[in-house]
Amino acid sequence: MNLFTVGAGALGCEFLKFYALMGFCTKGKLFVTDNDSIEVSNLNRQFLFRNSDVGQSKSKVACREALKVNNELNIESQN
Repeated sequence: MNLFTVGAGALGCEFLKFYALMGFCTKGKLFVTDNDSIEVSNLNRQFLFRNSDVGQSKSKVACREALKVNNELNIESQN
């Protein structure tokens, strides 16, 4: 199964977590896009992000962190 997720904010982080936990896209591919960067205000509602991630791309950090949940996830950030 191939999936395309638009947004790596609050809901996007939840979707990525569920995809990783359920084992989606281990044979297909999961594409994630979000043109926004992480701000301090995001940290209280977007659990994949940490203080050290502020200023970085949301989609890149979300993909990196989703791989920590399931390292078999075939995921790619599209900016």
